[in-house]
Amino acid sequence: MRTDMKRMGTKGQRAALMGALLAVVLGGTGCGSECVDAFDCRDKGTPPEGQLWACEEEKCVQVSLTPAGDDAGTDAGTGTDAGTGTDAGTGTDAGTGTDAGTDGGTDVCASVPRDAKLGTLKLQSGFTVEESAPLSTEVVAVVSTPGPTYSLFALRETATGRDFFALGTWPNVKLGDAALDTVLAPADRAVGVTTYPSYFLAYDGTRLLAGYTKNGSGANAPGSVAVLDPSARNGATYVSAPSNYTAVGITDTFFINGGGVDTVADGFGVYALVTSAKPYSAVKVVSFPAQVGGSGFSAVADNGIAVFGYSETGTYVNVAHAVSPAKLATAVSSRTPVVLTAEPQVAVGTDFNAASAFGGGVAVARGSYGATGFGVTDVSRFSLTPGLTGDQPVSVGTREPVLTAADACTSVDLLSSLGSDLLVGVKDSNGRRIVRIRQGP
Repeated sequence: MRTDMKRMGTKGQRAALMGALLAVVLGGTGCGSECVDAFDCRDKGTPPEGQLWACEEEKCVQVSLTPAGDDAGTDAGTGTDAGTGTDAGTGTDAGTGTDAGTDGGTDVCASVPRDAKLGTLKLQSGFTVEESAPLSTEVVAVVSTPGPTYSLFALRETATGRDFFALGTWPNVKLGDAALDTVLAPADRAVGVTTYPSYFLAYDGTRLLAGYTKNGSGANAPGSVAVLDPSARNGATYVSAPSNYTAVGITDTFFINGGGVDTVADGFGVYALVTSAKPYSAVKVVSFPAQVGGSGFSAVADNGIAVFGYSETGTYVNVAHAVSPAKLATAVSSRTPVVLTAEPQVAVGTDFNAASAFGGGVAVARGSYGATGFGVTDVSRFSLTPGLTGDQPVSVGTREPVLTAADACTSVDLLSSLGSDLLVGVKDSNGRRIVRIRQGP
């Protein structure tokens, strides 16, 4: 089973999260249990046309779309991370492609006016839409190098899990012909080994990092991260990272939100993997409360201010706090973690399922988890301002809506950054694309 602690965990935790939304109750975590609902089957990839994933007797199986008149609703394989990707148009009909629940050939979204880039999403005041580019549905995460020429890399869903791929230069986005390397460590590539790839891709100025977990629970669920220099000829380096969930990079350092890195493992928190020299070194840099639902999301703004979070016990709603770069640097050098709850909170106001740098701030995809997956209501930005001195807390601005969902005909399934701008993965019946959003007129 997945070790995504936002949506899963023990039987009692899952029941607290889902309540009456689930028709099944989570049992044990034995190796023979593959799923408890269709959400757990998203790692299987996109099913053939006319099919969707279902969980039957704790196994992921492909079934025909629901009969005419019923809402098929859930996209089983394109979310950005655990809980993402409610595709407002999953059902497929004769000749119309993807839509929001079909009934024998009628696309209810076909007559809805839509923008070529944003679909039915509404751009809010203070932001502009720049270029867009087609994006493969197999790409689950994107990261960019610093400009002015932006080289992109992708984490691509493959038959074996996830692989690193080159993605061209912006805006000439093109998936490479061959993988740069695989995320799976050699010991976990054997037939019969069950792995659950995480939905993040980080860059430290030289190297890429992605990860996965295996069967387990809590902060001790086995996991690993792969570190790859895409410009070198040597292969990836694999490092133990239990319960890794998200990660973000700064120069020569990755911050991994999970249960540990390498030989350092001390419960849920944020761990730094310093890559300036081999062997890499690890240290816990941020401590979470003693009781949390699980790890959370991570982002670092252009000004170096980091946003880290976790999910609350019982509700699994994500929360986040902002940490100054000076405090993070001190935590790395002193090996004394920052107490996250002592830092300013980002007042998201609801659950969220993705976070990314957006200039001198952070963007989040807000929404909530329901019976058909995670529904994004809007993408919003919070400005992050440094304190007058390095030891003073940062200031977190009020929420600024960037994009709002007018209906269920267009979905957001990815957030990343391009320089000081935001990249948004958009999907509807016109296909999937990645759109550049800029702050200002």
